[in-house]
Amino acid sequence: MAVRLADVDGLDAVSIRALSHRAGLTTDAVYRWVRSRDELLAAMAEQVLGIGRARATLPRAPRERLEELARAEWSLYRRHPWLLAVLATTRPPTGPAVLALVDRTVDTLTGVGHSLPDAFAGYLALSGYVQGMALLQVSERAEHDAGGAAWGSWSTRTFARLERSGHTADRQWLAAAQAVPADPDRELERWFEFGLARLLDGLLR
Repeated sequence: MAVRLADVDGLDAVSIRALSHRAGLTTDAVYRWVRSRDELLAAMAEQVLGIGRARATLPRAPRERLEELARAEWSLYRRHPWLLAVLATTRPPTGPAVLALVDRTVDTLTGVGHSLPDAFAGYLALSGYVQGMALLQVSERAEHDAGGAAWGSWSTRTFARLERSGHTADRQWLAAAQAVPADPDRELERWFEFGLARLLDGLLR
């Protein structure tokens, strides 16, 4: 129920009081299961990550395995945007499903010769990349839901303004960026795959 509430109304809508109201329980009854909002968020993360782990059948080849793990995490943030705020922190929850998320990448990287410290650093680099790209995705969705201008319209207006002010003269990349199709979902997917491939090139030399 808490996951559904966050999916629909965002993480700010999730509280012990809101959950107890939705479930038809007293807050004291909910506090018997979780002692704080942080524990509630940790339990929510465990639920969605545990479901994803149960469904995952990972390939044996290291590169394909890391690609699958990165894409699975990327898809999780698409389905549950609130999860990004729970996990993208220096103090994430440390339940079994969260730890298993790290295990799978670390095991893959040690299997190709990285030391344990370097394998953990590799996990942080890979997951941090996924989370950073997911932030663009979540921000675009929030802008759309708030009634903001379509990405294509914003891009066209912004390029025209920069052109008038002379900021495009020595920046050919701006014109190249303006030439791409105005579909934020497709572009974010393309950017994500481009960066993922090159990050894995470095991790799996």
